[in-house]
Amino acid sequence: MATQPKESPVYLITGEDDFVVDQRARSIVDACCPEAERALGLEIVDGDVELVDEAVQALGTACEAVQTVGFFGGRKLVWLRRARMFGDHRVGQSESVKKGVEALANVITKGLPEGHRLIISALKVDKRSAFYKACKAGAEVIDLNPQGRPAEVERALVEQVRDLWQEFGLKPASAVLVKDFVDIVGTDMRRLRSEVSKLADFMGGERRAVSSDDVAAVVSAGKDSIAWTLQDEIGMRNTGAALRTLRQLLFQGESAIGLIFAVESRIRELLLLRECMRRKWLKVSGSGDRIKTSWQLSPEDEASLEELPKNPSKIHPFRLGKLVNQAGRFSFRELLRVHQDVAETHEKLVSSNVPKELELEMMILRVTRVKV
Repeated sequence: MATQPKESPVYLITGEDDFVVDQRARSIVDACCPEAERALGLEIVDGDVELVDEAVQALGTACEAVQTVGFFGGRKLVWLRRARMFGDHRVGQSESVKKGVEALANVITKGLPEGHRLIISALKVDKRSAFYKACKAGAEVIDLNPQGRPAEVERALVEQVRDLWQEFGLKPASAVLVKDFVDIVGTDMRRLRSEVSKLADFMGGERRAVSSDDVAAVVSAGKDSIAWTLQDEIGMRNTGAALRTLRQLLFQGESAIGLIFAVESRIRELLLLRECMRRKWLKVSGSGDRIKTSWQLSPEDEASLEELPKNPSKIHPFRLGKLVNQAGRFSFRELLRVHQDVAETHEKLVSSNVPKELELEMMILRVTRVKV
């Protein structure tokens, strides 16, 4: 359960899960501004913007609102919600937006009028920026990003979801069922809550003990996790399990092209992490469930990773631990060979008359047993 933050005129809540960030911000709004005062005492500024002009306007509105005396001179709370302009979102690169962010930082540094409070919720905030430093000095910063080793992060997430099951009156039939549920749905708390609610509706009012069959019947895999099991088994070089999963996915109607795309994506991730480790950008210690990872990036290194379609330093720590474990099972040269093999298989799937199932099975046999 989240601890209550100390009282402060300014709060910055940041984290990678928008649902979790939004929930914490709302709990602070509830604590700072009773419902009876919200009609005149709460002003919400939408920071979830895509255009530079919208970002400039949102920042200007927040600055003006927090410095303007409230109705009847009473207390006032301003919430800049889901702000996109403090991290690596493209609107934050505009000079006019940077000036707006600087103006807001100055307001925080100088201090708010008596009785006024400001809440800023944002998915990403550049911790090297003057804005973040101003918040560290003059605000209560609540960082909701997962902390600790991947195994610790996983345990914390599973406990959160276990509490969620309890909230909906559900009881897992086995000790590992909640973890299995998380593996299927993913780490996004909004999706997790939605799937728990759906499971509770399926169980009805009387039956509360949830079995693995119940989960399999109702729960939908996260949009990025349909082929995670196959990717993981190939990454772990588990030939037999990968072949069984491939056949099951094809039987369920999954596209052969979609599956080869998923495998290509995983091999690229492993190659990239291997290269990051070689450059000593990513430090790894321990093994298996005890893997510990930490990023050691200079500003130049971080800028290089930001140029990639997906920045590996932003991977959820739980997932990063799994990927690092898999990358460690291949040498860099093996991964290069695997990458070439998977690309050639992709080409054969669209040009060869050989059954697609056979091409994929032969590819799995080769890449899980590759030696260079």
